Amino acid sequence: MLIVLKIIHMFGLFAGGAAGIGNGLLLKKVIDSKAPPPPMVAQTMGIIGKIGFAAVILLWLSGLGMSALSYEIGALDWTYWVKLLGATLVLVPVSMMTAIALKAERSGTPPDLQRMKRLSSIARAGVGIAIIFGVLAFN
Repeated sequence: MLIVLKIIHMFGLFAGGAAGIGNGLLLKKVIDSKAPPPPMVAQTMGIIGKIGFAAVILLWLSGLGMSALSYEIGALDWTYWVKLLGATLVLVPVSMMTAIALKAERSGTPPDLQRMKRLSSIARAGVGIAIIFGVLAFN
């Protein structure tokens, strides 16, 4: 079971990283253009965003599963908990961005791009914290 969770975790890392980089680059170009994105770009960003959200959920589920199967959670040191804080700094903004994008999609109005950019920056910081402290925690 642990190997299955590790495989799921690696797929989540791959998909989440690709989605974060791809949508981040597209968002920057859209903001710089000061114009609404073409429909194809907006649709693609929506799909990438949903992939990224699913990846974050997979990471959380598989990561918690691996921790529960492999470690006495109470015995993990402070680096694990900082890593979990970083993961939370990814989960919360990505969830908010997904909700904002879905609401915009339903209403037919563009999302607040500056808010999306701020949330994206928080998520990026969380990724850095989660990676650095994940390595420290499990080294």
